[in-house]
Amino acid sequence: MQGFKPYCSFVILILLLTGCAGVEKDKTSSNAKITVEPYNLSEKESLLISKSGVGHIKFFKLNGTLAEDDDLQISVEVFEKGKFKEELLKTWDDPEKNNKDTLISFGISDFNDEVRPLKLISGIPSGYVTTNYSNKMTSSSFSNLVGEKVTLKKNKPVYLAVWLGTTKNELRSVESENGELPASIAETELAFLYRVLWTYKEKN
Repeated sequence: MQGFKPYCSFVILILLLTGCAGVEKDKTSSNAKITVEPYNLSEKESLLISKSGVGHIKFFKLNGTLAEDDDLQISVEVFEKGKFKEELLKTWDDPEKNNKDTLISFGISDFNDEVRPLKLISGIPSGYVTTNYSNKMTSSSFSNLVGEKVTLKKNKPVYLAVWLGTTKNELRSVESENGELPASIAETELAFLYRVLWTYKEKN
């Protein structure tokens, strides 16, 4: 019986420590920090990209560790005549949870040709995905929507870059504060917005 008391005390101590570890783990998960910022190409990198056939491309750096039940969704949102139309190139559930200066990108091969469609390219942590998009735009612009490091907030999308197209003689630029959806997107004929969303993993 005397040996039983120390054994019980030992078991209780282990349970308490395990509980504390669980609380600490939950605390770590809730304090997760995911950031994204523009990545500026070097002169040599820009030269290499110019030989790839990609007309326009923007790069960004991801940093932070995702919890097991977290996910990072990357996609391109399409707006036509100022209204949301569809979501393209959506990727999720990437097995890589620890991002340290991980590069992602959004590129477009713009042929300015009615015969050949635009080719959209999304660079993701595990590779890249592409799709074609037919349109009748005659001029376009391509720009970043974030100029510095942005800390992601759970379930709040961050828009990193935008391609705008028009059939008119002028094209107004759009601006964003910390990657929010630009209000002036309502005045555009065609827009592709590169979006990152930190959220919970979708259950099957």
